[in-house]
Amino acid sequence: MVTADRHDLCRRAIRSYQEQTWENRELIVLDNGKSPMQSLLSDLPEAQVNYRYVENNEQTTIGELRNQSLEMVSGDVVVPQWDDDDWSAPDRLETQHAALVREQADAVTLYATLMHVDDPLYFHKPFYGLLKGGVPPTVMHLRDDEVRFPELRRTSDTHYKNVWRQRRYHIMPMKHAHLHLRYFHGDNLWERDHFIRRMRNTPQDLIAYGWWKFVRRNIFGHSRFQISADARHAFATYLDHSRECDLFAEFLQKA
Repeated sequence: MVTADRHDLCRRAIRSYQEQTWENRELIVLDNGKSPMQSLLSDLPEAQVNYRYVENNEQTTIGELRNQSLEMVSGDVVVPQWDDDDWSAPDRLETQHAALVREQADAVTLYATLMHVDDPLYFHKPFYGLLKGGVPPTVMHLRDDEVRFPELRRTSDTHYKNVWRQRRYHIMPMKHAHLHLRYFHGDNLWERDHFIRRMRNTPQDLIAYGWWKFVRRNIFGHSRFQISADARHAFATYLDHSRECDLFAEFLQKA
């Protein structure tokens, strides 16, 4: 997890990590913020955490920081992005690792994820976002110290994913979309429309988007909003974790 001064979001990312059913794991944290977040890790077993603080430098790219976090890895299987603003279902790591072994792959990724936009219109309406080549931040791969991110401010994860696509690469199908949720909050590397585009990035879905938004004037009729029971359960768990971490106070009330 590469992070900088997003303590509230980090709490949820750490909560998501704590809930993982795959026991043999270690959370790598590269803290690039002006206010260190190490105290947030105090509830994790010492053997499961590798934390490093690096002085904040606005000239350092996200690609460079991700590479520094890769240098901290000690295991044989790597999930290079445990992003502070995203969330994973408890069985994500275990399910992806099972696919990695079953498919005898060098890397696996998800075809689709859930998307959540922090906006009154979309807040209670998660939807599917997909990429035919796999969603970059969901990559899990065998360790290879020669593969690194390009030193870019954006798209470094797409370039990184494309390296693995040239190897034994398996894309897990749509039914696993509930394993990961990407969250838009306004301070992401990408703007809001980058997330909304995920519901219209195939010709068929673009036509459907236009139909539901401009003709029927009900965007929520789009098939991307018709999520599975597993996805609804995952979203409910995500909201529970968010509530516990004092996120979304304007939308959620403490139980």
